[in-house]
Amino acid sequence: MNRLFVGVDVGKTNIRVGITAEDPLLKYFDKQPYKCSHPDELLSCISKRIEEALASIQLDQSVLSGIGIGVPGVVDRSSGKVLFGPDFDYMYGHSLTDSFRTYFKVPVAADVDPIMATWGENWAGIGRDFRNFAVITWGTGIGAGLVLHGEVLETENNLFPEFGHSIVSDDDWPCICGATGCLNALASGPGIAKHGQLALEGGRKTLLKELAKSNSGKVTSAMVFEAAEKGDEVAKQILKRVGTLIGRLCVNIVYTVQPEKIVIVGGLSEQKKWVFDSIQETLQNNCWLIFRSLTNCSVVGSILGDTAGVLGAIRKVQVQIQNG
Repeated sequence: MNRLFVGVDVGKTNIRVGITAEDPLLKYFDKQPYKCSHPDELLSCISKRIEEALASIQLDQSVLSGIGIGVPGVVDRSSGKVLFGPDFDYMYGHSLTDSFRTYFKVPVAADVDPIMATWGENWAGIGRDFRNFAVITWGTGIGAGLVLHGEVLETENNLFPEFGHSIVSDDDWPCICGATGCLNALASGPGIAKHGQLALEGGRKTLLKELAKSNSGKVTSAMVFEAAEKGDEVAKQILKRVGTLIGRLCVNIVYTVQPEKIVIVGGLSEQKKWVFDSIQETLQNNCWLIFRSLTNCSVVGSILGDTAGVLGAIRKVQVQIQNG
């Protein structure tokens, strides 16, 4: 039997698990919500999901050759210990690799989730056609990644490109990173929900009032997209604003590294139609390298959808094994 690898993508609200052989063709993929607040609880949850995944395709752990794990926090790539991560603080100092390496008896690689998504794009997505591109992960948070000359950029001290927290507005919205006005606060899922809540509280005429009744008057990002789908002008204006903010980030990315493409992945990427026009318009109108035709870059959606993270986690552990 071909060697099999498991990829685990731990987001802030969902855990995704995928299984492949040597190639990026998924034999299994599943996404489930989770809630954990203790290291043992999370590690047990991940183990259970892996075992369920193997059982669902009638395999046991003896077929495994490696496990890759992406999480919403900075990870020591050697020890697998979580070093930092707002909303993930209960894992500080705990290894994501030791227990799985012992239990499953295979190599384990762990890293921050946007980097894993970037590995996935480079292996199975846009990296098949381009060697220089940027990744924006758009979901509960906004993460980032870069591929330059065909290589995923991982910087010293276990760090990585973090332009998801770039300051793109004078809005004083605080972010979990400690800054105000950064893209993560204004354009992530919670940020979109906040735009909607403020519109509702400001007395604007919008379908969000009716939609929020089922949630004690609280707006969610899903409600904003639903309202936009139903033609609500307030919701559409919110999403245009979000696209403009993401577009400002894209301008700065082009000025910095001149990528061939900027790829949007993550849990909200399926809603890209609501932001792409304003992203492209902002990029075209505000980046002189583009409007003077000195470089060419467009923003595209990932063909991998919600699977980029698990595929990247798999690819990273494969490369780790190859490199010894």
